[in-house]
Amino acid sequence: MSDAVVRPTAERYGHSDIREVSNTFRVVNAVQSMYDAGDIGDDELSAADRWYREYVFASLGVIENSRSDGRVRERGDIHTWMMGRGECSARITRIRDMLGLCVHVRLEMLLAREMSFSAMARHLYPALSEGRARMKVSAQCALVLEQLAHVYEVLSQDKTRKKIR
Repeated sequence: MSDAVVRPTAERYGHSDIREVSNTFRVVNAVQSMYDAGDIGDDELSAADRWYREYVFASLGVIENSRSDGRVRERGDIHTWMMGRGECSARITRIRDMLGLCVHVRLEMLLAREMSFSAMARHLYPALSEGRARMKVSAQCALVLEQLAHVYEVLSQDKTRKKIR
């Protein structure tokens, strides 16, 4: 294996904000940009990651395994796997019902489709100037992630209350 570092092309740099982390190049998405700017905190970042993973698992049936030291193994069979997938789907639906369809659409655009603020602004506010529309979308997304973090906290408290009963 060669030690040469393969860099993104100039065209790729022109389309995305790219950050180098220990010789690995990563596209900086809108959520990471908000976190870096201090618009959202750790709770919102965690909620965004959790929603994304649950959304992908619910809709596609795919999960990304975290790195393991070998002691953690996936347990169960196809039935428990599908029950877990159904629970994720029910949780995504409950979140949509709690926060509303407009918030759900913004979460899909921001997290599932990984759209930039500019792209979201073109879809949501085509009549506004790009700068103004982008600022509105950025503020809305920060608020949406704050609400999402709160919803996950409420869902966790509900789950704890059910266990106690």
